[in-house]
Amino acid sequence: RASVPTERVLMLIVTGRLETDPALVHELLADLRAGIERSLAEDGCRFYSFGLEDAARGWILTLQIWHDERALALHLATGEIGALVDKWTGRYTVHTKLYDAERERPVGHWQDPDLERAIRHGRARAKQR
Repeated sequence: RASVPTERVLMLIVTGRLETDPALVHELLADLRAGIERSLAEDGCRFYSFGLEDAARGWILTLQIWHDERALALHLATGEIGALVDKWTGRYTVHTKLYDAERERPVGHWQDPDLERAIRHGRARAKQR
């Protein structure tokens, strides 16, 4: 595949882990997932997801994509998020980071076409083993 120029798009990515007691992980996950559709309908929300990473450790993974910090701040200011935080304060820990991104493109559309050749070469070598 040739590299594909992409239009510059600014976005904010939130990702990381939420941790709770393993006995509570499914309840917390259900509470988080209950707000997905509402959050996706908010202005500036491009992607919003929570997934079970490791039930035995009480780990939940989140990935969110927001248009900008304002959209994320307005989301965090909603009554629903406030109620969730109030319910879970002291029973979970949030380890998330914000990442600024300026371009979106499909995986495999490399800026450097040599990378695709390197991937094919690596796969061919792996098949030989």
